[in-house]
Amino acid sequence: MKAGASHGFRLWVLGVASVVFLVPSFGYGKDEFRSWADAAGKNKIKAKFVKLDETLVTLEKEDGEEVEIELKKLSSADQKYIATAVKEAEESPFKTKGDDPFKSKPKGKKPKNTKESDDEPEGSRTVKVDLNTCDHLTLSSPGEAWMVEVPAAESRPILGKTKSISIPGKTNFFEGLKGLAFNRGTKPTAVVGFLLDKDAGTTRIALCDLTTGKCGTPAAGTGKMSPIALHDDGRQVVMRREEFGFGNQDRLEIWSPKGNKISKTVSWIPYDGDQGAARDVLWAEFIDAEQLVTSSREGKVVLWKFPEIEPICRFDTVGGAVPALSPDRKWIAYSNGTDVGLFDIEKQEAIAQQPTPEKLQWPYMAFSPSAKRLACVAFDKVVVWDVASGKLEHVIPCPGINIHGSIEFPDDNYVLAGNKYLIDLENQLKLWTYDGAEQVRVVAGVTYFALTDGEKKPGALIPTQIPHPAAKELLKKALTDPNLFVLKAGTTVRIDVNGIFDPAERERVIKGLTKQLDAVQCKVGPTGTIDLVATVEGPKESEIRLFNTGDYEFKEYLTRVKFVFQNQPAWETAGSNKPFFVQLKRGENMESYLREREKPNYEFFEQVQLPKFLQKPVTGQGAGNSLTLGQSRITPAGIR
Repeated sequence: MKAGASHGFRLWVLGVASVVFLVPSFGYGKDEFRSWADAAGKNKIKAKFVKLDETLVTLEKEDGEEVEIELKKLSSADQKYIATAVKEAEESPFKTKGDDPFKSKPKGKKPKNTKESDDEPEGSRTVKVDLNTCDHLTLSSPGEAWMVEVPAAESRPILGKTKSISIPGKTNFFEGLKGLAFNRGTKPTAVVGFLLDKDAGTTRIALCDLTTGKCGTPAAGTGKMSPIALHDDGRQVVMRREEFGFGNQDRLEIWSPKGNKISKTVSWIPYDGDQGAARDVLWAEFIDAEQLVTSSREGKVVLWKFPEIEPICRFDTVGGAVPALSPDRKWIAYSNGTDVGLFDIEKQEAIAQQPTPEKLQWPYMAFSPSAKRLACVAFDKVVVWDVASGKLEHVIPCPGINIHGSIEFPDDNYVLAGNKYLIDLENQLKLWTYDGAEQVRVVAGVTYFALTDGEKKPGALIPTQIPHPAAKELLKKALTDPNLFVLKAGTTVRIDVNGIFDPAERERVIKGLTKQLDAVQCKVGPTGTIDLVATVEGPKESEIRLFNTGDYEFKEYLTRVKFVFQNQPAWETAGSNKPFFVQLKRGENMESYLREREKPNYEFFEQVQLPKFLQKPVTGQGAGNSLTLGQSRITPAGIR
């Protein structure tokens, strides 16, 4: 252990029954990288001298890895070099492994809270953690207006090759692409994970070099796991237990590919003191090569010392929240549902915090590529702030599309929500739908779509920048070409309610649809150029199967709205009175609950989300149902 330095000398304390050497910090010694060779001259490395413990020499290579070799197995020139730097040395027998005497040394000391398991691979360890041993921080406003200095965006060639990267295919029909993670080190790398959820489970991971566009040989390990973070070295992968049910995403392991096999070095349960869903790990990122951050389903954010797996500090957000790491990895953006803030990692405190415009449910955070904007997906809305001033820029409602569960920031002016819906922030427009990708991540302004192509066919990791040219062109036309769309702001619409068989409800339907048309800046009138047709269909006998309660007969009604232009359907959507989630009141039973709901759901017409733009329908083509301006399919060949 390094104990200190003074007057041009470094003091090193070595081992238990150790010898202390004063090593000059000039000339020979620790700061000089040079070529070292063994006595036979067969093995050579470039490294700098670290210490001599008895007769064991420790060297440090340029990549930071430490190696050990017996003094007598070094070349005579190297032995003289050591003798000059350290004038005392005693003989001590030390066994080496293999023919190469330069033996890698594990980084860091083995933590005291570590136990070995008989069935773990050699070198692996299980760490029992206790979050009560680290600082529990309470985050609050610094007491002054939000004002931070946003660092200049880092220019990092993360894109590399612009063509698709071929990734391994599925081994069989039941294997799925499960997990995609990127590192932020000097060598841009991605890891893709595949999970065969059968018996004990088989997980495969493959590393992709983003600079060359090449994917390595997949390595397989036992267990149901998925990659959620990748170390700066591009080799060590944080894997999360991936089994069905709350509380079954609780364990993390560090895997490294070794050929086609996996080396497992450490395993731990970050939130072992919690029960059920609160144990699950929702998010993890490497802050640097020596720190990892995780967040639980209950909103507990923990900083870890790596590879020791020792908790440094923790703070609490809100259940279901996912924080975000800034592009320079200095800040963590968080929300506790009623406030939004920035946590300074080095200072371990909130440097900015302020109330949110309304209570946010399950907030997922993301920084823009320049770090100038901070966005949040909160259930059915997108909220955007200016990072420097904390100014609230946008609150964009997105009901009708499933945006909850993920957010990416591919461009400072666009948010990708729900892994597929591109939101234009400036025009508050649901611009595009990107269907077909199984995993999606944005890194440094590049969107990576990952997908497979059936059994045993190669899949693809597709780097692209979105919005892609077709989306930009259509947006330009939407804002400037008055003849491209049959529905746009200012269009007069006729409402047709002849399909509502209860005359007493027709006025309610007209009122509800008029309100929804007003939301997309359209008028209602008898001379409209496009029709909005409302209908109710049913009843039809159907069956409801509810978990743990049994099967029930139910009379189902469908409620439907459709835009029709010159007798051609242009867009439609439908709803049902069938419940998908049941919450009984005190004294209520399932039978009475269902019987009360055996009637058309007229609230559908008051809540339905209508598109802002519609292009002229093509003869013979069915009505679309997308709420976005355009739609594409992601394929192994690219965007279609």
